[in-house]
Amino acid sequence: MNQKSFFSAIVIAAVVAGATAFAQQQPHRLYNEIMKDVGATFPSLKKNLDANNGAAAAEDAAKLERFFSETEAFWAPLNTQDAVGFSKRAQQVAAAIGAAAKANDMKTANASYATLQRA
Repeated sequence: MNQKSFFSAIVIAAVVAGATAFAQQQPHRLYNEIMKDVGATFPSLKKNLDANNGAAAAEDAAKLERFFSETEAFWAPLNTQDAVGFSKRAQQVAAAIGAAAKANDMKTANASYATLQRA
């Protein structure tokens, strides 16, 4: 192999490696990472609702709202409308839980929690 061919092969390999690395970059977290956070936050929210701790419940609800927003961002480019729709509804319910918890309306917050649980 002459020097010119060797240099061309190195350049092509570098371009392919760079393109592969660029294609594998993700603009958001992986779905399973998001769901691990949801799984940890959901029981914390229930515990705080049961303890009538509106401030902590509102924080957990805000986290869930953010996680479901990330879930929506994950599914949207994959054109999965059912998953995107679920994510949007879950964000809305999490926001309702947060608003009720901030107002210390634990009855409404618990009802919204039950709605989210069934979703």
